[in-house]
Amino acid sequence: MLRALPALLLLTAALFGGPAIAAADNDGLASYAALRDARPDGRTVAVEQLSITRDAFTFDFERGTFHLLAPVDGRTIGAVFLGEGSYVLRPASEHERRHLAFVRGERGLETVRDRFTELVLLFVDDTDREIQLQQTAQMDAPSPKAIDAYNRFLRVQRKDLEVNLHVRLLQDLLNTPGNQSGIFLAFVDGDALPPALLAVDPRGVEALRLGLPLLGAEDTMMLVIDSKRGGLWYLSDRDYEIARGKAPRYAAPVDALHYSLDTTITNRVDLRGETTITFRTQENGLRLLPVDLLPSLRVTDAQVRVVAVHPDPKDAAGPVIETPDARWQAAAVVQEHEDADATLAILAPTALPQRADVELRLTYAGAEVLQDVGDNNYVVGARTSWYPNFSVFRDPATFTLTYRVPKDHDVVSVGRMLETATTDAQVVSRWQADDPIRVAGFNYGRFERSAQVDEQSGIEMQVYTNPGTPDIIREINSIIQASGGGGFGGVTSEEGRAILSGASASQLGGGPGIERVNTARLAESALVDAINAARIGDTYFGALPQRHVAITQQAQWTFGQSWPSLIFLPYVSFMSSTLRAQLGFGLATSGGIEELGFHELAHQWWGHLVGWDSYRDQWLSEGFAEFTAELTAQHMRGWDASVANWKNKRDLITAKLQSPMPQYEVGPLTQGFRLSTGKSPAAYSVITYSKGAFVLHMLRMMMWEGRAEQPDGRFIAMMRDFVATHTGGAPSTADFQAIVQKHMTPSMNATGDGRIDWFFDQWVYGSAVPTLTSKLKIKKAGRGKYQIVGQVAQKDVDREFRTLVPLYLDFGRNQPKVQFGTLPMIGEMTRDVDVTLELPRKPKKAVINARMEVLAKIED
Repeated sequence: MLRALPALLLLTAALFGGPAIAAADNDGLASYAALRDARPDGRTVAVEQLSITRDAFTFDFERGTFHLLAPVDGRTIGAVFLGEGSYVLRPASEHERRHLAFVRGERGLETVRDRFTELVLLFVDDTDREIQLQQTAQMDAPSPKAIDAYNRFLRVQRKDLEVNLHVRLLQDLLNTPGNQSGIFLAFVDGDALPPALLAVDPRGVEALRLGLPLLGAEDTMMLVIDSKRGGLWYLSDRDYEIARGKAPRYAAPVDALHYSLDTTITNRVDLRGETTITFRTQENGLRLLPVDLLPSLRVTDAQVRVVAVHPDPKDAAGPVIETPDARWQAAAVVQEHEDADATLAILAPTALPQRADVELRLTYAGAEVLQDVGDNNYVVGARTSWYPNFSVFRDPATFTLTYRVPKDHDVVSVGRMLETATTDAQVVSRWQADDPIRVAGFNYGRFERSAQVDEQSGIEMQVYTNPGTPDIIREINSIIQASGGGGFGGVTSEEGRAILSGASASQLGGGPGIERVNTARLAESALVDAINAARIGDTYFGALPQRHVAITQQAQWTFGQSWPSLIFLPYVSFMSSTLRAQLGFGLATSGGIEELGFHELAHQWWGHLVGWDSYRDQWLSEGFAEFTAELTAQHMRGWDASVANWKNKRDLITAKLQSPMPQYEVGPLTQGFRLSTGKSPAAYSVITYSKGAFVLHMLRMMMWEGRAEQPDGRFIAMMRDFVATHTGGAPSTADFQAIVQKHMTPSMNATGDGRIDWFFDQWVYGSAVPTLTSKLKIKKAGRGKYQIVGQVAQKDVDREFRTLVPLYLDFGRNQPKVQFGTLPMIGEMTRDVDVTLELPRKPKKAVINARMEVLAKIED
């Protein structure tokens, strides 16, 4: 049942700047209440053989009755259909067709079809007119069956989707009154398929605020609601946009300019705050402002004021209209229960003009941002929603941040510290991010600090470690105790104590255990790793705008994260590698933990300095950071170690990993997080991280000049150009392809047309991995010459698949392998090799792909 209206909305009068418009006078609030209350009102439309098409969806209503919802602002905004009908989804692209075939488990699938006996529609377009084409609505008593069907949809919205779709409808009703081409939503629980939300949203599905990352401007969606099979089965631009090869990018209604945050931590873990967002409107007539905030943080006050209006860019002579006497006005707040559809929205009392500079001030308080995990160790949980924002990663802005924390506690924040002061009960610190950043974050606890300025990159590396022992140590002690004091993996407790880098033993029930890990002693190693990674980034990609990076310890074991100038490294990364392995952390044995710091530091360039446009482009962040970590490791540990790492990644990419098919076959890089389904739980991380890194590695190796003073010179020039071109921006995969095209070398011209399209079509937009085999022999040819003869073959690809296979001479252990040629391969083919070379001595053997230049399965 709906809760009473006063419990749904938090409304307050202005506290600053004189009188304000009372929240009760906000007509947007009345519209929202009407939307939430709307039920079938007795108006019915009987139909036969009615067809409604919305982009890739066609709904056929064979016979039955539409029960219209009560009007809102004079418009019918929804209906419940009871009768017999069906729908069909016709994918607009081959990639989306393949994804549907995979999640459905149907080879050769062309369309998705299902039948239904009831369907819920919500719309701010002309669906009402289409429904009433055959017959105008008749008035009767409201149908209990139709009301029940609508209430079931509401329960799904609150408990399963946990998103307030009424807010999205309200956005169209308030921001674009009279709009006849707004959002269209259909909820269907059909005969054969799980329940699903079907949507066509002209603003882009990102505007639905489903809690999924950067969905972008793609506006047609099928979201299946099922614990095992659920997910985004379909997400695409409209069919006509795909047909013409051009689709718009996501356009946010506002552009954040500056955030001013004042945050107080009480009771060690509770949070209250006041945030003022300065933003510029991108549309005319905005009333509804979507705001992201952790649902457990409850807004208690909202104020808004316009401070300036800028002229139309076409009217360069027009003045900026400043309003210095503008007074704060109370805004209405829509925020449902924190455990349900708590999508936050602010309703301005009047329409905001286009190109207006506006200030929005929100006051809020609550819990669940911080978790106390013992001995002054804390976990910052709500990394992207601990403060109100319009969209993290989407909208860079400058920040001023004030923190008030309990005495004897510390805060490490994004930005640079301006000042700090200690009172009897609090530590107050102020921080400033002068350059626009995509997200603000902080770490909290009790820290010891180490720092070193790297002379080469000019960056001060700071490491903050917590001297206390988190609760997780007691969990490890319990495991030790359960093992009878024998340690892990056959290592005795005495041996275990010897490898703890400063740890001592304690007794829990008679069994030895870990008392603490002296993480401060390992801070020096973290500093060294950070400096090495910063030097690689500085050399290959260019200087960072900020002059320091703070690396902070967190009590979560294997979860690292990077914010602008602030990095979270897990507790386990501050342990010795031997102890990590003995404790059974799989990442430690595969090299993942050792390179985690490299990866997170690389995000200062990839993800923060240069962002990404939508979820389809997230490999430009995660894949690039993973590549940078491997690049750093190669410079530190040599090519042999690097090749071993690339082989590990190749093995992950070609493994099935709880999937009916190898990971690379699940889908292309541009499928993003949607690669992970119930049938392929690991595919997103494997493809986005490992294959994304491989793409950059392959480009690097194609541009490699082994005899040059700087073999990576051409690759460095390309990457620096990409960074310089898109600093502060959110490039797409196509934007990166354009930079590669600009720096393309003659040897990369595999198709002879001077285009790099072949590479991106195969490795980024495609999902094939070739199998390469070689049978090469070395024969003496006399007078210091040697003949390399044999064959190289390629298979498991289509006839247009192109590979540049590098040929190497292996002179034995501890000797560098020498490349003596590159063999172009097209499709499934076998090519002969017959080369005679003058060499100082006979090679041990001839091999292909010695530096893993090509992502390929190798058969000898």
